[in-house]
Amino acid sequence: MKYSNLKRFYTDQDLSQNIHVNFINNKHHYLKNVMRLKSKDLIRLFNGKDGEWLVKIENIEKKSSLLLVQEQLSRQKNSPDIWLIFSPVKKDRLNILVQKTTELGVKRFIPIKTQRTNIKNVNIINLKHNIIEASEQSERLDIPIVQELLNFGDFINSWPEDRCLLYCDESSPREISIISKILEIKKEFSKWSILIGSEGGFSSKERSLILKLKNSYPVSLGKRVLRSDTAATAALFSLQQLVDN
Repeated sequence: MKYSNLKRFYTDQDLSQNIHVNFINNKHHYLKNVMRLKSKDLIRLFNGKDGEWLVKIENIEKKSSLLLVQEQLSRQKNSPDIWLIFSPVKKDRLNILVQKTTELGVKRFIPIKTQRTNIKNVNIINLKHNIIEASEQSERLDIPIVQELLNFGDFINSWPEDRCLLYCDESSPREISIISKILEIKKEFSKWSILIGSEGGFSSKERSLILKLKNSYPVSLGKRVLRSDTAATAALFSLQQLVDN
């Protein structure tokens, strides 16, 4: 790509040709002091809905930067409809989980609280920050949605029946691998989701309720017991390779 070497930024402002965009606070600081960009430099800008645009820095002042949107480089393209449902883990590993699965194309994050979830609160603002950074880095044009922490019962009761649920279950026979199951059913679904439990897994009652959901499929990620962030990354990579193409 002609402009692929240009720095790439996300903005929540609308984008169209010949309009101005202002960067203030953290965005301005990052552009000016971290990336050390100057007036007349070119960057790429996207907002998750209007595609990607070539943008010229018109002026950098002490507390703000003024940018001019010049031309559209890419039309908006959305990622496959993949949800990740997971039990929250400690902050550092949760950040890794969100970053890597954003890069792999997750469209919606749904944290759930199970009987064995040890984390009581999820910092949604911090998750969104990690999601935006990963989206900027991975060249995706849309920004995943992250929901508030959901109780397990509410997750079960609100589950949409037209969506495939790949339940990563440590007790599943290894011959029921996630790859073989996706290949078996991929023509049946356009809406996908992956469910990852807490470090202690799901209780027997929770597991029973999950398996009773329509279009729920228990799958194995192999013979090793994986941490949540590793399991989510492995599962998303498998699904992305077989569905995103």
